[in-house]
Amino acid sequence: MLEAGSHKDCPRVCLYEQLCAICDTLFYGLDATSRAVNCTTLPDGSYEAGCRSFAVCKGGVGTIVDCEPAKVFNNNTGLCDDIHNVSPPCGLAKDCAGKANGRYADVELHCTSYYTCSDEKFLGHNICPAGLVFDEGLVTCNWRDAVPPPCGTKH
Repeated sequence: MLEAGSHKDCPRVCLYEQLCAICDTLFYGLDATSRAVNCTTLPDGSYEAGCRSFAVCKGGVGTIVDCEPAKVFNNNTGLCDDIHNVSPPCGLAKDCAGKANGRYADVELHCTSYYTCSDEKFLGHNICPAGLVFDEGLVTCNWRDAVPPPCGTKH
């Protein structure tokens, strides 16, 4: 945790996940003072500053909290959370409202993974083995040339 007002340079923050690389360099090269939220007029609480860090205001004083590796800021809870529990752009959670129970190709990740919805709730991602993409028709991972677009090249 870096206190607002310190002059320590912040390291480049990069989070690598097997599903995708998320590099948030929003604060690269800036000191904590330039990252801090002006808390003098804000009520106590958490304020989003970026995917990998956030500001906490208490009594008019701001403190920057850096999330540990593999975690990002969750705007719903005001805390760092697993990327699978957080909606894009910082996380990977999908909106399953209105979707039937089942498995869906994650087109945003080039179909190299799929996610599961049950009772309109997101249950998580699964990764296809290297070189395969998710085939929604067969509900399994398959060779790209055997899967129709948008995930594959089969015509």
